[in-house]
Amino acid sequence: MTLESDLARHGLSLRGVAAVTADERKRYGFAAGERAIALVGNVGSSYWSAFTAAPEFTDGEPDPLDRWSERVAREISDRHPVTPLFPFAGPPWYPFQQWARRAEGIGTSPLGILIHPRYGLWHSYRFALLGAAFDAGSPGDAVASPCVACAGKPCLDACPVDAFDGEGYAVDACAEYLDNTWLAACHDGGCLARLACPVATELRYLPAQGRFHLRAFLGARAHPPAAQTNVP
Repeated sequence: MTLESDLARHGLSLRGVAAVTADERKRYGFAAGERAIALVGNVGSSYWSAFTAAPEFTDGEPDPLDRWSERVAREISDRHPVTPLFPFAGPPWYPFQQWARRAEGIGTSPLGILIHPRYGLWHSYRFALLGAAFDAGSPGDAVASPCVACAGKPCLDACPVDAFDGEGYAVDACAEYLDNTWLAACHDGGCLARLACPVATELRYLPAQGRFHLRAFLGARAHPPAAQTNVP
């Protein structure tokens, strides 16, 4: 079984490859032969059916998606010559956003979420695979963000508490509104600002997945982790 087909069984795919830099090799202790980092993630709701059928989804323990991602990554690393790296298990805390920009040339949206020119805001990176067999090529060049040509920027007007202004995210105002307004439309299918983005609307997360991420956000606010990562 190829690495790609192994990942596809879980609704995941190789999203891009970044070459390991000399600074990263020194900082994180990567071996000399481990020369590239392959980012693994989803596009749209590609992993949702596999995840919801997994024991982590229903066992009632914290962080089900992270635990599922870690189990899948470690099982895959048992079958392929790769080392899994995670955005949620540290220290060390790996620079996934930097790797994404180098691997795929993507940028940041007005919401602070990494936006892809084809997938919009409907993608994420679940883990990375460190290895020698990946062809990193040259570092990715930044491509024009679809936000540049988006004159109306509806994402900035859709939030009921104006939590986004293009410069920052009023996370406390967002969380307080969600905690106290359980009939708000946000609870039906996820963040209204994210849903307002006109890029790749066909890849919007399923409503159940949107609700899952929103509740995970509120749960993290109640029980903050040791470090925060912006991996949507």
